[in-house]
Amino acid sequence: MDVRSAMKVPKYRWILWAATAAAAVFFVTRMGFLSRGNAGTAARGFELLDSLISHIRNDYLDERDPVTTAEGTYRGLVNSLDPLSAYLPQDLVAAYTARTGREAEPGIVVLKRYASFPQVVAVVEKSPAEAAGIKPGDVLSAVGGRSTLSMSLTEVKLRLGGTDGQPVDLRVLEGNDSKNLKVPRATLQPAPFTFTRAAGQPARLRIHRFDADLVAGLKRDVVPALKGRKDPLVLDLRDCQDGAVEEAARLVNLFVQAADAGWFEGRSGVKEPVSCPAAAELGTVPVVVWTGPGTAGPAELAAGLLRELRKIKIVGYKTAGLVGRTTLFPLKDDSAVVLTSGIYALPSGRKIWDDGLVPDDAIPADKLNEKTFLERTLPLLPKR
Repeated sequence: MDVRSAMKVPKYRWILWAATAAAAVFFVTRMGFLSRGNAGTAARGFELLDSLISHIRNDYLDERDPVTTAEGTYRGLVNSLDPLSAYLPQDLVAAYTARTGREAEPGIVVLKRYASFPQVVAVVEKSPAEAAGIKPGDVLSAVGGRSTLSMSLTEVKLRLGGTDGQPVDLRVLEGNDSKNLKVPRATLQPAPFTFTRAAGQPARLRIHRFDADLVAGLKRDVVPALKGRKDPLVLDLRDCQDGAVEEAARLVNLFVQAADAGWFEGRSGVKEPVSCPAAAELGTVPVVVWTGPGTAGPAELAAGLLRELRKIKIVGYKTAGLVGRTTLFPLKDDSAVVLTSGIYALPSGRKIWDDGLVPDDAIPADKLNEKTFLERTLPLLPKR
């Protein structure tokens, strides 16, 4: 951080110091340094920060815009906390609060950890991304002309999507090769789920995202076709990441009733219980769950709960381990931060966070195709 320009341009000085102090407060409070018994550690941390700023102000060779430098400080501190926490610059806050899940997109499912480029874990069939030749395993080094290295997963996903119908510029790394692509955006999944039946196969319910009206739509369009029957069903959660954890619990409640459906654990061990209190309308339907590399968040909650509460088998690939509750905090300059405020634990007490779910029947990464999924699934379902 360069603060010499703050000395030469006095109107910037308060901005830089406010940004530095705010960033420091975010860091020490989020990491728990201000809890009882750590006051000395926090004080030493602020002394070290003050010393570091003094050296940069007096000894660094160049001057930089302190406002831009402060944004970099925010981004680094918040984005480094975990994959769900994110610093959102002003231009993305409105997009974050207005998102519906129905935004136009190129058809790329990504995961990202701090200080690494986002990796493509899945490509939607018949999407612009597939037509452009993007494949699982590719890396996105830039989106919209901006490097993705310092972005959060949330920022990457927001910049991939759009509402203006314009294509998105991507720089894609495939092995040692780099290519610049202009990929169109399209509305790929206008509905949050797809329900299909094919002769000789189990019915398939594919969840695209956990919208607030997902379960209402299922009760209207799917439950009547399955209720009271024992025909097998595949609950396809591959590539599903987005939506509300509350809606995931309501989905589980269609298949099982349980007063104890785990909890979200926040700071200082505070627990917020989750339940599935209603009668299970599809309680007799035999189910197998499919997961893939892009299965994350509320989809993991649903898969883990169904396995624990109804002993349902999971077929596919290990999930990402990102079941957390997040909270948006606006900042005074109209930017914002998204912070993870709780992580989910199953009724057994096991946390999915970071570890993910290991399928009962794991499929290797190079075999994640429809044929293999069906071959592994059919022996697990009752004969019709």
